[in-house]
Parts: sequence; C-alpha cells; structure tokens
Amino acid sequence: MTEKIIKIICLFFLLVINLNSFSQDAGQYRVGISYGSSLRSKYDKFVFSLNGNQTIVIDSTNSTVYFPQKLSTGQKYTITQIEGPRTCNIYDNTGTITNQDVLITINCGFPALTILKMNVIGVEPGESFTFSDDYGRTHTYPISFTGSNLGGFPIGDQYKIFQTAGPRQCILTNGHGIVPDNMIIVEADCRKIEPPNPPPAIKYDLVSRSTDNKVTTTYYETATPVIGGMSNAAGGNEGRYIAFVSYAKGIDGSLGKYRQIFWRDRSTGVTKLISRNATGEEANADCHAPSISADGETVAFESYATNLSANDNNGARDVFVWKKSTGKVQLVSKTPSGESGNSESMEPAVSGNGNIIAFSSNASNIVEASNGGLNVFVHDVAAGTTELISKDYETGKAAGGSVPSISEDGTRIAFCSYSYRLVKNDNNNLWDIFLWQKGTPGLKRISMTSTGGERDQGTESASRVVSPAISGDGRMIAYATTATNVVPGDTNGMQDVFLYNIETGSVARVSTGKNGEEGNGDSPIDQGVRIGISYNGSWVSFNTNATNLGVPKGNILVKNTTVNTIIPVTNSTTGSTARPMLSRFGNFVIAGTSEKYDKRFASSGIFTFYISTAPCTNCPK
Repeated sequence: MTEKIIKIICLFFLLVINLNSFSQDAGQYRVGISYGSSLRSKYDKFVFSLNGNQTIVIDSTNSTVYFPQKLSTGQKYTITQIEGPRTCNIYDNTGTITNQDVLITINCGFPALTILKMNVIGVEPGESFTFSDDYGRTHTYPISFTGSNLGGFPIGDQYKIFQTAGPRQCILTNGHGIVPDNMIIVEADCRKIEPPNPPPAIKYDLVSRSTDNKVTTTYYETATPVIGGMSNAAGGNEGRYIAFVSYAKGIDGSLGKYRQIFWRDRSTGVTKLISRNATGEEANADCHAPSISADGETVAFESYATNLSANDNNGARDVFVWKKSTGKVQLVSKTPSGESGNSESMEPAVSGNGNIIAFSSNASNIVEASNGGLNVFVHDVAAGTTELISKDYETGKAAGGSVPSISEDGTRIAFCSYSYRLVKNDNNNLWDIFLWQKGTPGLKRISMTSTGGERDQGTESASRVVSPAISGDGRMIAYATTATNVVPGDTNGMQDVFLYNIETGSVARVSTGKNGEEGNGDSPIDQGVRIGISYNGSWVSFNTNATNLGVPKGNILVKNTTVNTIIPVTNSTTGSTARPMLSRFGNFVIAGTSEKYDKRFASSGIFTFYISTAPCTNCPK
C-alpha cells in the first residue's frame, strides 16, 4: 500500500512539473509593434515577423498590433520587416523577455506628400470657422484668409476636408478627391447667403421668346427648361441663362421642322438656336434633354440629328455639347478614335464649368469595358476621355444605368439602375439610385430605407425609371418614389419626394406640409421626373397634386428642407404645369405652364419665377 502511495505521489509531481513546463512554453508576455509616424498613406501596409514565424500587419487602421504568440521570461525575440512600401527603422528589434510585455516602436518615414492650401472668404468680425481633414488635423479661421497651409497629404490618397464648426455652412470647392502630385487649393466660401422668402409679389418672365420679342412659343411647343448663373451677390448673374427645347418657327431663324435647343441670356435678352452645325445649319432631327452648366455658358443635349458633327455616322441619337465661348457644337458620345458610338446615347448632365459631362448610352464601343445595354459614362471634354461608371462590382464590366445627375465639380454622379450587380447585397429586384465618387472604388446605393433596409415597390410600375437630382455641392440627392417604407409613418399611398444626405446617410421626406403633415396627392405629379434642387440642397422645387401643401392641385411650390418653409410659385385652378427647376441659390424657378403669367405677352410657355425679396438683377423691368 505504501509503495502505491509513493508511486501516486511521484506521478503527481511529474504532472506538476510537466504543467509548469507547458505553461512556460506557452508564454505569458506579448510582443507588439507601434507605428511612430503621425501621418501615413491610407494605402500603406507593412508586414513584420516574430522570430521568422508569425506575422502582423501595420496599416492606416492598425497603428499598434501585438503578435498572437506569447513568449516567456528569458526567451529571445527578433522582429523583421518582410513587406512594405518603405524600409522601416525598428528600434531594438532584438531582445529578451523580462517579466513584461514588449512594445517596439518603428518609424517608416513619410510617403510622398503634397502640400494643400485653403482659401477662406466671407468670415465676418467675431465669427470663427473650423475645418478638419480625415487625417485628424483641424484648422480654425477667425478671419478670412488666403493661402493658409493645410499640411502634407499622401499623394494618391483619397482626402476629405469638412467643416466642423461655424455660424453657417460654407461652400467647399476641391473639398474631397485624390491627392495629386502638385498643390491644389481648397476654397471655402463662407459668405452669408440670404435665403428666398415669400415675396409681396412674384415677378414673372416669359423666356421662351425670340430676341426681338416678336416670336413667343407656347407651353405645348416647349419642354424641359434648365437654368444657370452662379452668383447671387449684388449685380450677380444667378438665373441669368436659360436653355429649353422648342419646335416653334422663327426664333433665331428656326424652321419649325424639328425640336431644337435654344439658349437665352436674360440680361441681354438674346435668344440663340444652339443646335446648329459649324456652317450654321440647324439640326436635321429632333433634339431633347438640355443640361446647363452652373455658370450658364455650356449646354449639353441629345439629338437624333446626323448633321451636327462630321464624325456622327451611327444613324442614332447622340450627345452633344455647345459652349458659349466657341459658339460651336461637338460630339460627346464618341469612341476613343472620335467616331460616334455604335448605338444610342442620351440623358446628358453637365458639371458647373461645363468640362465634365455624364450621359447614358447603349453603345458597346465607347469604352472597352462596355458590352452594350444602357449604361452611364462620364466624359472629360478637355482631355477627350470617357469612363464607364455603371460597373459590376466584381468584374468591372458594364452592368446598367441611366439618367445621371452630376455635382458642380464633376466628382460625384447619381444615377438609376435596375442592376443588382452594382453593389453587394442588392436584393430588392427594383430600381435603385447609386452614387459614383471620383477616386473612390465602387458605388454606393442611395435608395434605401432610413434604417438601411430594402425599400418596397409602392404603387409604381416595375419598369419605372427614377431621375435623381444631386445638389451642386454633391452632398444631397433628391428623388421621388411611391415606396411606403423609406421613412416611418408614410401612410398616404402617394408618390413623395425624399432627400438623402450623402455625408450622414440620413433620408427625409420633404413633400410634407409646414407642420409635417403628409401630402394628400402625388408629389411630383408625374412619376420618374427630376426634382429641382439648390446648390446645398436647402431648397427643392416640384409640382404636386396635393391640396394640403399650400398650393391648389397641379401647382408648383418651393420647399425649404431645413425649416419647412413653403413658397407657392403658381396658383392656378384651371391650367397645368411641367417639371420645375431651381437656380443655384433657389431665387428663381423655371417651368412651363399653360397659364399666361407674364402680362407683357399673350402667351403661355416657359417662365422664370422670381421668389426672393432681394434686389432682382435679372427680372423684367
């Protein structure tokens, strides 16, 4: 018995010794690496090994990382860099564990940087504006400043400058994008902009008329007006420039055989037929869908004509652009060799300065990745290059899209598509609105519910195409749908207008009354049409069949999206209205109506409606 007890005790001690040995082999202490540089590229990735075995990765989201393997006191360690864009300086890369964790500092230097500068205007005494970048640096401006240094940004990185504080929202130009290898300037316009208010009397201007006022076109002869002009300062040109479609005879020599594109300068009173070729001959087939730049000096449009460009040999609809500076029309929907695409192109949208044009096309030879079917492209007029943006998220091939809308700087485009291949997890089998951002891989789906779920079909047809409208600053997207679950409490069973905030991901219904009540009719009246939207999305315009939104059924209103102010634009009980568009700051609405609003002319047609109490530079006297 004693011998057995002795054996058991010996076995117990052997087990304890083995357990202690196992515990020591497993290790107690961690070895980690901390990246010492304060600024690094978002694409930098450095890989290190511990004793030639386990590896860890240091990147923009992981600045301090510990190896999974733990070591025991007395064990040696060696840290080695095995991958990275630059050779790192590793402080004390070898050593021995001494009863504690080890954290080793590395310095991998800086990537190639570009210094960006910032100009801030419109800061008044006592005010202060603060901006931040996505590298965690902040910049505060108590006074207007020109050429301040924002610091170094890694070349090739996506950057973003955003406002974090200030008494009002500033308008940023070059506020996001890809860091170039030469300096760029971020402009912050912080000037006060007086918003439109209900005026004592709205001023009307019939714009569908000839330069000499002898020819006016009716509501039924005109269509799809757009409005340009950027400045609302004293003497500014907001709402000065107009483009529209008409088949009326006699305006600037038009023959009245086909629908043509006209451009009007409301300050000078000049109306030009711009759908002409280099010899002055008007388009020999119908033209449609004008889009005007924010400065008003560029108009893109679609046309079935075959005589507007010597390179148009496809016998199909194409996209063209006219510039005031040259007075000439050139083909946009073309192949790399300059020939027209091998199928129809349409639905242009032009950037603020007229240099970037988005459009839809069925052509399969505009870019290599296109395989036919309706897709969205973006064309750089100056560079002569075209890019497909409605791409399959896995293959990069054309997946389908249409009706693009473009931000003023040309870096953000919203469009509609039925494809479920543009983003992952698109499972609603319905149209959706997508956002393309220059320099950002992949697309973003916009038309989701407020909780991020799939919207329902509502009462609209499965074949409905919805036209998104992106704000000039690229932050907001307006669209209309009969879906009932985009926001909670949507029980009216009608089409409603929604506004999506790209920066926050929030969505709100804006076709509501002053106290938030639901509209009792469709807004807008027709399905699939574009909503008018101001530069920063604070104002939208649409017509409505509702009778409880401040206007009679079938009329136009302007809605403030932040304080719920509603401004009636038309107030007719017998006539009809067409899609209204807004000028840059919302001081002018342009729309076709069957009513004769401008008492100087006995004609219906296209009118601008001035809805601000500020002095009106471009109003009729």
